[in-house]
Amino acid sequence: MTQFDITVVGGGLRGLQTALRTRAHHKGAQTLVVDRQAWPGNDVRTQRSNGFTCELGPFAFTDDDLAPHLELLKKPPRRIGSKPEGKTGWLFDGDNLRALRVEPEPFSFATGCEDLVQAYRRELDGCLRLGRAVTQVQPQEGGGFVVTLGGEVPSELETKEVVLAVSTCDAARILGAFEPELPVVAERESTSERAFVWLGGLSKDAPELQGYGVLPHPELESPLAEMIFCTNVFPNRSMPDRFLVRVETAGNELPKDDEVLLRAVEEEVRRWTKTEAAFGFTKVHRFAIPEPDGTQAECRTRLAEIVARVPGLSLA
Repeated sequence: MTQFDITVVGGGLRGLQTALRTRAHHKGAQTLVVDRQAWPGNDVRTQRSNGFTCELGPFAFTDDDLAPHLELLKKPPRRIGSKPEGKTGWLFDGDNLRALRVEPEPFSFATGCEDLVQAYRRELDGCLRLGRAVTQVQPQEGGGFVVTLGGEVPSELETKEVVLAVSTCDAARILGAFEPELPVVAERESTSERAFVWLGGLSKDAPELQGYGVLPHPELESPLAEMIFCTNVFPNRSMPDRFLVRVETAGNELPKDDEVLLRAVEEEVRRWTKTEAAFGFTKVHRFAIPEPDGTQAECRTRLAEIVARVPGLSLA
């Protein structure tokens, strides 16, 4: 059985940061990061499609977001600020657009948000085990833990410490050995369907798309949560003379058919911006977010109790 000193469950930014800081503070410690996804960074992903740069997760970071990462990395990526035309945005009240100042200033990197993840990947080379979900963490006699990894051929590893850097309910699902009812509680978690929709075309056809983007007035009923004019905010997000818009949906029940969803989003974008531009590029990315309900609160309380009584088990 493979043995490690510290195993971090979860390869998102929290897990990557925890692993790198642990290695810095505990020289020589055998550290492992395990994630069920085949890539690190969780939803911090930058995808290139037809010459457009599409952020599948966060579109940008704030200075406060980035500071702890850039201070920790030996070779951090070069961050970039927003373009002058991305300093202001709009609030749509149903009839008109009202100017809004974008605060705090958004930051990204030369080729997208994923540059930060790749910097972590380079420095943690050899410590990442991707595409393997942790299905259970069990206490071991004499101290330490046995971590079970799922897959076609499940395997186990021994570790002295476990750091949980996953969502509250995901952490609860794998700690049934400490409290049998906890995974049952976690299965009550509810999620909300969301989607990012990208629309791209020729800049000369869309002079109306100015500024950072548009938010709906809180009292406005709309299937859209926000609209970001990506190419106005950061450079090199498309081929020259092209525009790219990212729209996040807000409805609880999204159309299952991507074409139906695209038509609904396009109609609302035109209502908000009055643009008549042709959208020669379209892309849909669906995802789900946990609902902030009692399930998460209960899991959080129970997890805190377990961590308080089990040495070597912690939450990132």
